[in-house]
Amino acid sequence: MRKLSTKFVSLTAALALTAVACGDAITGVDSGDVLTSEEVAAVIAAFGSSFESAGVSTTQGAAGPTQAPISLNQSFDVSAPCESGTFDVSGSVSGSIDDTTFDLDLTMNVQWQPNACVVTDGTNTFTLNGAPRVELALEMTSSQEVVTVSGTETGGFSFTTSDGRTGTCAFDVTFSIVSDGANQTSTVTGTVCGLNASSFETFGI
Repeated sequence: MRKLSTKFVSLTAALALTAVACGDAITGVDSGDVLTSEEVAAVIAAFGSSFESAGVSTTQGAAGPTQAPISLNQSFDVSAPCESGTFDVSGSVSGSIDDTTFDLDLTMNVQWQPNACVVTDGTNTFTLNGAPRVELALEMTSSQEVVTVSGTETGGFSFTTSDGRTGTCAFDVTFSIVSDGANQTSTVTGTVCGLNASSFETFGI
């Protein structure tokens, strides 16, 4: 069976933090000093990189040569290292994958909780903590090489920078992406740290 982890993780990391989550969406607050768009992009990239440590894979459940739809129900809860501190990354992925066509229908929920996590953008360093945390709720389907991804991202984090700034950043993002490999149509609305979410290349737009 083809391993989805590489395809799925790379797409999700490209979205970085671009989920439908259980319960009400959490909210964050923009307060204090501000971060530049370059600094926000560096922080988003760090969130995305930490997700790879979750080791999400769809190889489980394969049974011999039988080709049939495979159900997936996987939870993860890992502590990913930063330059200093950690990201606690937890959540679940569920759905089904057709072992013949590789069509899929998946729902993913992810929570990021930074704990004194140090990130750098090449100029300054940022120490991140949850305020309260960042949550991603994502749905993905694919059929005949067309991939559709949609979801939301909410919550926020607090930061202290090496040049003396402190504050909190909120995520309030809704997104939809349709790709056939050659062409991609995407819509991203909302804000990250008070900035237009669609302006970040790390969202894969």
